[in-house]
Order: sequence, then structure tokens, then C-alpha cells
Amino acid sequence: MRRAISGVLTAIVTPFTAEGALNLPALRQQVQRQLAAGNGIFCGGTNGEFFVLNEEEKIAVARTCVEEAAGRAPVVAHIGEISTRETRRLGQQIARPGV
Repeated sequence: MRRAISGVLTAIVTPFTAEGALNLPALRQQVQRQLAAGNGIFCGGTNGEFFVLNEEEKIAVARTCVEEAAGRAPVVAHIGEISTRETRRLGQQIARPGV
């Protein structure tokens, strides 16, 4: 059974290296800090630079947040794309087991 989402879910930023690559270790640290202060995580929204990430990076951000939360709190991943078809496809990719 899924638990209801309640409380504060923090919209986190997506950290990058100086070279512009995803900084997944920094993202993991950020998730830990936010979980200590809130009730869950919202990743990949406009605050998280969603529209500058490619699909692989969007999936990596969602996967990293889910792994780091480790079932202790809900993680909501933004999946809105330019079209319904693309939004649905990304949602299916992120909802795959292991993501």
C-alpha cells in the first residue's frame, strides 16, 4: 500500500560541476539535508533546471533522489515535457523498476 504524501516536499535544485555536468554526489548530500528538514523531495522541476537536462540526466536525477531517500520519504519527480507524448514516455521511463 502506498502512503499518502503530506507535509512539506522541498523543491530542490540540481547541482552541476564547474564543467556543466550533473554533480550527483552533491545531489545526494542535498537530498540528505532536505530530508532532515522536510517531509519529502520534489526533483527536476523548474527550480531543478529540468529544461536544460537531457532525458538521461532527468532519469539520473530522479533515480539518485529515490536511492538517497531510500524509502524514508516520498520523492516526486517532475516529468512535464513539451508534448503529452513526451511527458508520458518520460513518466514511463522514470516509473520503471530500478529508477
